[in-house]
Amino acid sequence: MKIWRVLLAVGLVSAGALVLAQSERNDTLEERLRKVEDTLAIQRVLLDYAVHLDSRNIDGYVGLFTEDGVWQLEDSGEMVRRGHAEIRAMLESIYGDNDEYEPFGYRGFRIIANTEVDVDGDRAVARSRHLSFMRGERGNPRPVLTGLYVDELVRVNGEWKIRRRVDYPIMPTSEEWMQQVAEMRARGEL
Repeated sequence: MKIWRVLLAVGLVSAGALVLAQSERNDTLEERLRKVEDTLAIQRVLLDYAVHLDSRNIDGYVGLFTEDGVWQLEDSGEMVRRGHAEIRAMLESIYGDNDEYEPFGYRGFRIIANTEVDVDGDRAVARSRHLSFMRGERGNPRPVLTGLYVDELVRVNGEWKIRRRVDYPIMPTSEEWMQQVAEMRARGEL
């Protein structure tokens, strides 16, 4: 079994146990089970976000958002993308032509961790950490970006969707990261 499957299974079991431990003692078994299922479904959305970015699956990525979903860099309001068309355009401007992508030859990947999910009926708030790696010297992984995602999610037709994602880059700062992205793009690394 691949290590990522083991890690995913351990994380999902741990998340379920945490949700049950945090449930109020008055909750029925069905209510507790629903919270566990909702938490796991939301964690899957957060994981799919990273997987779709890494594989350059723009359609899959955009589909994780509600039709009126918002992607925002920090709370400054300077970089905000609203709706599927603007979110898609943002990715296409970063990654360009998806036809050149090789599924197992990608130059980097990201990890989503320390996920907290608070479910309230058909709405939820999730907070998670992200760490992105790029190929470094001699092929060694090189961490390039870490930060915090804060997501507002809603249930749409039985599925959890991101209504608003705010990305808070920590190291480097958003200004430093945007400069580095421009430099990587100029060198053909993105």
